Amino acid sequence: ALPDAAPCHMLINSFQTAILFVTMKGIAAMIASGRKLTVSTWNVAAINNNPFEYWITYNEPYENLMSDVESFLEAPGDRDVPVQDVFNEDMFSKLDGRMQQVGWESVRSYWDTDFKDRKIVSGFMKDKLLGSKRLASMPDRITNTINVVGSDEPVCRPTIINMYDKDLSSLNKWWSAWE
Repeated sequence: ALPDAAPCHMLINSFQTAILFVTMKGIAAMIASGRKLTVSTWNVAAINNNPFEYWITYNEPYENLMSDVESFLEAPGDRDVPVQDVFNEDMFSKLDGRMQQVGWESVRSYWDTDFKDRKIVSGFMKDKLLGSKRLASMPDRITNTINVVGSDEPVCRPTIINMYDKDLSSLNKWWSAWE
């Protein structure tokens, strides 16, 4: 049987009021800091736990972190390095070899002629074609955090955007964990 409409409506209204309160508090903090809101969305049905996807005004350190991430993505300057400076040739060769071991074709030519020289922010993160095809976001969504039957703890891919709790303080530590 469906629940009575009146309690459901009250719950939805309470939820919407809470969302509005948090949103307005965040907008006030944003305005006070001199930033302007261009677009605001609310993904109520979100299925992942990426702290960069849900920007709220929680506390000053979090607000500062999110402002710094936004500033970097908007104007990376000389930190907009080629992909190969972060994901190097050795890493690519190991990944390409593993893909071939499971029967996938090598993507070496694409890596050599296009991908490795792209700038990491302007040429990868902001690439509208990659974004529209979900070539980075969908694999992330599927492999980010995996709930395991019979376990209270999920399996987390080594990344800063989930609940992975081991040391990722260097590229070498991240790559070792990823391998």
